[in-house]
Amino acid sequence: MPEVLHHAPLLPAPGLTRLGVFLNVEDPHHDPAVALHELVQTAVSAEAQGYESVWLAEHHHNGFAIGSALTVLLGHIAALTTRIRLGTGAALLPLNDPVRIAEQVATLDLLSRGRIEFGVGRGGPFPDQYRQVGLASPDEARARMHEALALIRCLWAGQDGRGVDFEGRFHRVRGMRLEPKPLQRPVPVWLASLSPDSCEQAAVHGDGLMATPSSDLGQVAQVVQAQRALRGDLRFAIARFFHCEADQGQALARGLAGVRAYPVEMGVQFAPGRRPPMFEPDASDRVILANAVIGDPAHCLVQVQRLQALLGPHLLLLKPAAHEPAQARAALGLFMSEMRQKGLTPGAGTASERWHG
Repeated sequence: MPEVLHHAPLLPAPGLTRLGVFLNVEDPHHDPAVALHELVQTAVSAEAQGYESVWLAEHHHNGFAIGSALTVLLGHIAALTTRIRLGTGAALLPLNDPVRIAEQVATLDLLSRGRIEFGVGRGGPFPDQYRQVGLASPDEARARMHEALALIRCLWAGQDGRGVDFEGRFHRVRGMRLEPKPLQRPVPVWLASLSPDSCEQAAVHGDGLMATPSSDLGQVAQVVQAQRALRGDLRFAIARFFHCEADQGQALARGLAGVRAYPVEMGVQFAPGRRPPMFEPDASDRVILANAVIGDPAHCLVQVQRLQALLGPHLLLLKPAAHEPAQARAALGLFMSEMRQKGLTPGAGTASERWHG
């Protein structure tokens, strides 16, 4: 039997920037078999390059973003890796049976030897995802997300051999016994939202908060500062569109083009007044670059240091702006080399030393 390793969850490391990779499971050439294998290769490469975590986004009924089976994909990645932590970024609880999600994530946590980070969300600006499962509104989706998460917590925390009773607005169980239980007690939870109700729930349970790649940095910084004032210690992650090449001009051209193409390829449908500034049709290069990490290694490093100054200790998730997987992997490798040369990432000590910072 292989040795069981207990990996500590991702915690803030003062003075250092923790780096992860955020993958949208994209199929730019309409060849899903190739796209899925490229995704796995990028995740495995991220471990070899030294990234601490890889997170996969869930989407449904979308020809460009085909990450509809996160636990299947993460299970495959887990079998090919040993160190990198594996995140759902995010599991869309309103669109799924929470009991099945609890079972699948617990199984995945055991198979990965305790490497799961459980990010959850409601579904984002994609109305068709709601329509297909009969959700009336984003507000209903948000309520379902919080209730489903509460049920999952109860099931994971239940005593071995004893059933769980749960009475909610959308979900009711009587004497339910969840098996198997996850290895981590508790599994680290992240809410992929900075809304007031999500911040309140995160504070009650000690959950992490996550900002999406398109979130406006100024607004994010205000929320993070307010939450740190209220909570003190705060697990916070932010995803940023990312591209890095040795040539600054080429990096900017490819990175900006990828960001501008993204909302069109994804078919996002924001409510009036909710479109992020970087996704406005007339968004300037300046607006996009203020909310991304794009450039040659030196310019990318300056942008990362700016994030550190604005947000304090956090996990930075780099979301490749390049839709070509080989370009994305090259960009990730080039930037990690720069960070290592500058001594700005956690050291390459033992697994325990890495995870505890």
